[in-house]
Amino acid sequence: MAPSDLCDPALVPTHTTVAARSVAAWVQQHYGLTVEHCALIRRGLNDNYALRVAGGARHVARLYTIRPRGPFNVAFETALLAHLQGRGVGVAASVDTAAGGSHVRLQCPEGERALALFHHVDGAAPDALDEFAATGEALARLHVAARDYDGPPSLYPLDGDGMAGRTLAWLRAYPGLDAGVLASYESLIGALLEELAAAEPTLTRVLCHGDTHGFNNHVVADDAGGKRAVFFDFDDAGPGFLAYDLGVMPWSYLFRKGLRETDDTLRERWAHYLAGYRAAGGVITEADLAALPLFIQLRHLWNLGEGVGRLHHWGTSVAPEDWLRKQVEVMAAWKTLDLGPASADSVVGTPV
Repeated sequence: MAPSDLCDPALVPTHTTVAARSVAAWVQQHYGLTVEHCALIRRGLNDNYALRVAGGARHVARLYTIRPRGPFNVAFETALLAHLQGRGVGVAASVDTAAGGSHVRLQCPEGERALALFHHVDGAAPDALDEFAATGEALARLHVAARDYDGPPSLYPLDGDGMAGRTLAWLRAYPGLDAGVLASYESLIGALLEELAAAEPTLTRVLCHGDTHGFNNHVVADDAGGKRAVFFDFDDAGPGFLAYDLGVMPWSYLFRKGLRETDDTLRERWAHYLAGYRAAGGVITEADLAALPLFIQLRHLWNLGEGVGRLHHWGTSVAPEDWLRKQVEVMAAWKTLDLGPASADSVVGTPV
């Protein structure tokens, strides 16, 4: 009896967690590398696997999840990484397949998924103040180097629709969501998009990493003891606004700590982050700084949307109705966020 004959015809798979040995076999088949070790790191927006190949080199294999936003953006992501690496920016670039491609397409029970292989990045997420300065420096270099990128375009700009419009559509499809909660989001998102439209002509545009929350870059020390940051996970990169790419870091801290206003730790980190960005040639205008509360709210809506857009995969517990109701209040508090000194000169001991 074939395995397919054992499947219940009512079974509709929404997401497959692929065994590490299958990923190892695919890497050997499509990349021509002898895999000595492979283990699942985590499931999330995508499924990531740690690999060690013959000779000791370490890699990360990403098996892209079918996302509600639409087709895979791998061609843009890998081309951007190659461009940035060629400009000397610290990034975890992809590894070409044995056939010279940037990725392969694989058939899973829920549909076709993409697999790409990336170089492993040593180090750890920033924690000390000088490491946040190093992260800001690296982000500035990334933004500057990406100015002349002319490869495949991103399918997903970080615009009003990408940050909040799709979230509203997914909230409207949320099963049994209270009409009052939905109305609150419709009002909130409408007001934020109006604010964005009014501010847009004054804002600096960059090619965003898109997910600069601090855990998508590692800080490593060189032989002289200096620290540099290396970025990875560009799956949400795209053209957007500088204030968004900068604001993801403080948003992450506020969200993880459950804060409605900043504390001393965040203000110190933020000041060093900005100092590092400016030290590496990054230019931040007063309009960009003034828009940070707006983009922190938009980032929260984007993140919330990733949850409610995946109820088929993660379930309603990732964004229950009571939690959704409270987030409207959280974002209302964030409208008046004060991140502290905006000038690097006000930071004592800032490495510039």
